[in-house]
Amino acid sequence: MIAWGEALIKELAARRAIVFFGAGASASCVSPNSQTRPPNWQTLLERLNARSTNLEAQQVAASLIEKSRLLDAAEVIVSGLNDADYHDEMRKIFEVPRYEASKIHEAILAIDPKVAITTNFDTVYDHYCRSGDAAEGYNVFKYTDTHLVSQLRSPIRCVLKAHGCITAPEKMVLTRSDFFRARQEAPHFYRTLDALFLTHTILFVGYSLDDPDIQMVLENANIAAPSSHKHYFVCGSGTPDAIKKSKVESCNLHFCEFPEGQYDVLNESLIDLAERVNLFRNTNPAI
Repeated sequence: MIAWGEALIKELAARRAIVFFGAGASASCVSPNSQTRPPNWQTLLERLNARSTNLEAQQVAASLIEKSRLLDAAEVIVSGLNDADYHDEMRKIFEVPRYEASKIHEAILAIDPKVAITTNFDTVYDHYCRSGDAAEGYNVFKYTDTHLVSQLRSPIRCVLKAHGCITAPEKMVLTRSDFFRARQEAPHFYRTLDALFLTHTILFVGYSLDDPDIQMVLENANIAAPSSHKHYFVCGSGTPDAIKKSKVESCNLHFCEFPEGQYDVLNESLIDLAERVNLFRNTNPAI
């Protein structure tokens, strides 16, 4: 089990912490009809690359994927597809079939943060948190939405789609060019993101720090206002100490590790965290 610190539990209980979840949160989701799962970034790029009709670009992209240069591979692949084919393939992957929520999604909803942020294109958590009795308690925003700040000040829970959503595939952020375009077209979102990272504790779950967008926000926040209060990064064990040390120094992170590949331990740990957060809320109603 992951040993959660009391400081994190108190921050989550008081809703002063943000849960930031990535592709790992959807990796165990299953479609009830076909038993398929959402792809990770590498699998997504391989599937898109197979759709390309440009054989030379296909080979270049395959080589880049093999070298784990995924952002460069995405640029080559998308530039070799016409928009209609690209959007069609993305919809096939993320819209049809509909995936069921994972244990990680369930734990995040049980923690009940005021703000959750995701880089995922899928709508699994969006639908899950807006189902049943909680339907009126959540708003989902893409990075292009301009009325985010007023909603952050309201009591309603907010889910922020930092890289867009399959519901608007033309605005999804996948390539290096997309990252640049998003910062040009939605400076209001990135200013808001900067402010949230400066003023809140962030719990990262199912996420990779290879994302250049979020890594830049973390580094900027650490430079602008160094703090003894760290952000929490949940990951499998095995990250080299030198890399962890660099992330601790540049991004102000504390690593919460579970045994590599033992995702049942991760799920149990997150359920335990949700239970401890709610116990603290129930016994400290003044927070």
